Amino acid sequence: MCALFDYAFIGRARLDGPGALDAIGELTRRPLAGSLPGRIRYALREDSSGHVLSDLTVWRHGETSYEVMSGRSEDISDLVLTARPDCDVEDLSARTSIFALQGPGSLQALAGLADVGALSKLGYFTFAPIRICDVDCVVGRLGFTGEPGFEILMPRPAATELWELLARRARPAGFAAADILRIEAGFVLFANEFRLPVTAREACLERFAGLRSAPEEAEIALVCFRATTREKPVLWQPTARLVRPTGSGMITVTSACHSLEAGGTLGLGYILRSGLLAGAPLHDPVGAFANIRLAPLPFFDPQKRRPRMPWTSWPRARDAGS
Repeated sequence: MCALFDYAFIGRARLDGPGALDAIGELTRRPLAGSLPGRIRYALREDSSGHVLSDLTVWRHGETSYEVMSGRSEDISDLVLTARPDCDVEDLSARTSIFALQGPGSLQALAGLADVGALSKLGYFTFAPIRICDVDCVVGRLGFTGEPGFEILMPRPAATELWELLARRARPAGFAAADILRIEAGFVLFANEFRLPVTAREACLERFAGLRSAPEEAEIALVCFRATTREKPVLWQPTARLVRPTGSGMITVTSACHSLEAGGTLGLGYILRSGLLAGAPLHDPVGAFANIRLAPLPFFDPQKRRPRMPWTSWPRARDAGS
């Protein structure tokens, strides 16, 4: 079982030269010097006040060669504008297509089209050049949806033919399906969870940010919740300006969906950390959600093993209810 997604919204920039790491350092405060070739690092971009603007991934190709990928086009544009004599920056977005196969059947879907042995050896957050249907691709294992799977980068001229081949083996799905899976995985949607000015620590992502930390940054916390709604929201997002929770039990909902896994409405939102510790009943001031109760983060896999598991172990682990 797997689905095929078109990640056309992701921008991609290549950086080459001794100044590449410094250029990336102007975009994200996360230390990246220890990253090895073939590894991918998840990172955050923050504004001057320490509020998170977006999340991105940094792929290291060689000693002084990196790629940055982001769903926020400004990140790629800013990288190009910060070009320096010791670093060449190239925006590859218009010349690249990015597909993703997500789900436990992803490896099987590529059988006969690519070197399955090489694909099965890819570790979590690693990548390698792999030919798929005689097309030179770069394949990574990020698990964008929280499921086992692959992200496939290819030259845009080859995209149509490769999509048609993959679509015969995996069901094409849209952004709503990907976002629902991300909510179930407890993964932030940068267009939702970062609409409220929050620090990396408040978004529970401090390990992906810089070294700076302050006690006041822990005022609120991102949580996963189950709730009752009048209708089944395919994919709910706020339509009004978000405000920070100010009272015990108040939750500022940022994302929600109708989850088959949860058997009802599942969402993400922010509450006061003091209320979280006290176990205060939750209420939504907008009135869209009722009977709100906290759920594990991520909902379906509290131990966060799902996308990291070896392919041969995944079906057995799923059947065991992990």
